[in-house]
Amino acid sequence: MDLGIKGKRALIGGGTRGIGRAVAKALAIEGVNLEIVARHNSEDVAKDLVNKYGIEARGHNVDLSKAADVESLKEKVGDVDMLFINTGGPKPGEIEDLKDEDWLSACELTLMSAVRLINAFLDPMLRKGWGRVVASTSISVFEPIPRLLLSNSIRMSVEGLMKSLSVEHASDGVTFNCVAPGYTLTERVKQLFEDTAKARGISFEEVEKSIAEKTDVKRLAQPEEVANAVAFLFSEKASYITGVTLRVDGGYVKSM
Repeated sequence: MDLGIKGKRALIGGGTRGIGRAVAKALAIEGVNLEIVARHNSEDVAKDLVNKYGIEARGHNVDLSKAADVESLKEKVGDVDMLFINTGGPKPGEIEDLKDEDWLSACELTLMSAVRLINAFLDPMLRKGWGRVVASTSISVFEPIPRLLLSNSIRMSVEGLMKSLSVEHASDGVTFNCVAPGYTLTERVKQLFEDTAKARGISFEEVEKSIAEKTDVKRLAQPEEVANAVAFLFSEKASYITGVTLRVDGGYVKSM
């Protein structure tokens, strides 16, 4: 299927690892030019994508939780057609484990990074009458995940932001959607499984199996499977889809 986005330019948050890197690859295959954003190694990933897929790509080592870094990024990047809002997740913990600074840090990382990126890159999309904004959230917006209180709480605010903007700009040619991955085999999920295994005195494999059994497909997702959903939401084929949260969870969440 031709997604109709060849030659467009996308900014990919967290583009050097996990789902972000998989999204960058999926878009590169479609001929999309890329701005890869991460704290480290973005230039190396950009060069690799250029060599493999013949696109234009640049890397930017910035911290999206910092307002000054996002402002600097805007000046370096200029206009983009598509924006993938994606950062590392907030620290795990229960209410008694978390201090005020943890909540403030998580807000800067998860919510304010989204606000600042949209403020930085939305206007050119509106002027052109075409744009795509996709935010990566989590199945925790449907069903809280144990020991991820910060993520459970603050990702809901990103959902509210995206839904509000989808209504505000419904007739402007710019769509706003979220993708909510289930348990996906990324470095963060593997670390969470390691922590759970240690706390419970069981093996990593037992933790993974117990989670997989809760999905309808009886396995965890690969990052590429989430990336394919993101690529579709970016595409011309998804022009009538806005304000939705697409679960990519293998049937983990049982509600409609």
